[in-house]
Amino acid sequence: MTQQNILHILQFENLLNYQEIVHFSSTRTGGISSKHLSSLNLGYTVGDNPLNVTQNLNRLAESIKINKSQFVFPKQTHSANIGFVKSEEDIFPNTDALITNIPGICVAVRTADCVPILLFDPVQKAVAAIHSGWKSTVQKISQHTIELMQKEYGTKPENIVAGIGPSIGPKVYEVGPEVVELFQKAFGTNHVIKPIANSDKAYLDLWIANKQILTNAGVPEKNIEIAEMCTYSNPELFYSARRDKTKTGRLASGIMLNQNCK
Repeated sequence: MTQQNILHILQFENLLNYQEIVHFSSTRTGGISSKHLSSLNLGYTVGDNPLNVTQNLNRLAESIKINKSQFVFPKQTHSANIGFVKSEEDIFPNTDALITNIPGICVAVRTADCVPILLFDPVQKAVAAIHSGWKSTVQKISQHTIELMQKEYGTKPENIVAGIGPSIGPKVYEVGPEVVELFQKAFGTNHVIKPIANSDKAYLDLWIANKQILTNAGVPEKNIEIAEMCTYSNPELFYSARRDKTKTGRLASGIMLNQNCK
């Protein structure tokens, strides 16, 4: 990933090849929130002053040269539910992925360890933003998103370009036996799970799990970029719910077709 401007907005190198889109993954720098939420908190549900969050969203929008009103976020619940966005005014309760083919609408998700995934179909001109924590990953939300893009827009998986954004990394994401069992059933006993010696726990690799979901859905491996930036291990750049418990902010990742996209 590359960094842009004072907010340290991160962008995928593979998606930067396309002038038809704007995309981003935020860091925690460049905002006005204070203390444990310092400073670019983008979540309204973490105890921050709503005016701070709104100003932070305005700063983010300005940094990628759009208006705040163009952002569309779902109300995330760690589900496998996906919403079609047809208007900036649309509301999506109990939803963890958004897709659209309408220029000027920036579909986005909030994260604080969970995996943000951005998809772009440069042929049919459609985009998606996905929030994939372990629950949505084991439900293979990315696969379902691609299937809906195929059905709704005629997307061919082999044309999709994907970015797997900053999130908790495989060296620190420790999970218990219940989660291990679910992932073994969903993915088999492979490199997604790394057992911890003398324990029934394991380290979970959400990056590789989601990459496997994308490739199994037909996305070419060469079209997938993994940021390989761990939110837990980089407190100066990222919020982390696992590291900071409830006292943390929210990052955001999003993607938009430009207004002149045809």
